[in-house]
Amino acid sequence: MNKLIASEWERLWKRKAIWLLFAAIPAMVYAAAKYCLHQNTTVTLDFPQYTVMGNFPVLGLAEMLMTAFNLVVLVITTMVVTDEYRSGQLRMVLIRTHSFRQIIFAKFFVVMSFIFLYLLAYFIICYGVGSMMFSSSETYPQFYHQSDTTVVEGFIYNLKFYGLAFLTLVAMSSVLFFIAIISHTTTTTLGIGIGFLFISIAYPTVIGLFGQLVPNEILLKLYFTSLPMVQWQGLTFMLAESSSLLGWILLVLGCYIVLFQSLMILSTRRKNDTFI
Repeated sequence: MNKLIASEWERLWKRKAIWLLFAAIPAMVYAAAKYCLHQNTTVTLDFPQYTVMGNFPVLGLAEMLMTAFNLVVLVITTMVVTDEYRSGQLRMVLIRTHSFRQIIFAKFFVVMSFIFLYLLAYFIICYGVGSMMFSSSETYPQFYHQSDTTVVEGFIYNLKFYGLAFLTLVAMSSVLFFIAIISHTTTTTLGIGIGFLFISIAYPTVIGLFGQLVPNEILLKLYFTSLPMVQWQGLTFMLAESSSLLGWILLVLGCYIVLFQSLMILSTRRKNDTFI
C-alpha cells in the first residue's frame, strides 16, 4: 500500500495543472488581501472584521475556503478519479494487482496530503503578504471573544482555524470522491459537484425564511448542516469563547465523512466486480 501511495503521489505531481494550482496561491492571497483592505474602510479597528497582520490568515482564508478551496478539491478529484477511469489509466494500475478500492483510497490519501500542503502554503504566504499590506497590532478583537487577542494567542487561534478548515475539506472531499466514482464522465462529475455546492449554499437561505416559525437554536443547527456554511461562519462559532455549536458541527462533519466514506467502500466494491 505504501508503494501505491508513493506512486500516486508521484503521478499527481506530474500534472501541470497541479503546479498551476500551487502557483495560483499568491494570487489568491493577494485577492483576499485587496478585499480585506476595502473592508477596512467600512469598519473600525475595534471590530473583529478589521484586518491586521495577525488575523489576516483567518480573514483571508474565510474569503476563499468555501469557493476557491472547494473548487480546487473538485478539480483535483475529477482529474485523479473520473478522468483516469475514463481514459483507461486506472486499468493500467489495476494490472499491478491492486484492487480498485486500494487505488481509490490511495488517491484519497494523496489528495488529502496535497490539500494539507496547499493550506500550509496558503497560511505561510498569508503571514508574508499580511506583514506587507496590513498594520501590526499587539492586540486585536477576535470573533465571539470578549477580550482582545495577543499576537501569540492569535497565532494559536489561526492554527486551530486552519486545522478545522482542513477537517471541512476532508468532509467535502469524501462527498466529491463519491460523486467522482459513480460518475461516468468528467462533465458529469463537475456538474454534480457544482450542483452539490450550489444546493449546499442555497438551502440555508431557504431555511432562514422560516425564522419566525422555528426556534433559533434549531434554525442554527439546520443552517450548519451545510458544509459551505460551516466553512463560512461555522468555524468562528466553533472557536468562540463559549461555543454551544462546537459539538454539533463536529458531529455534522463526522457524519459527512463516515457516510460518504462508507458509500465509497460500497461503490468501489461494485467497480471491483466490474473490472474482474
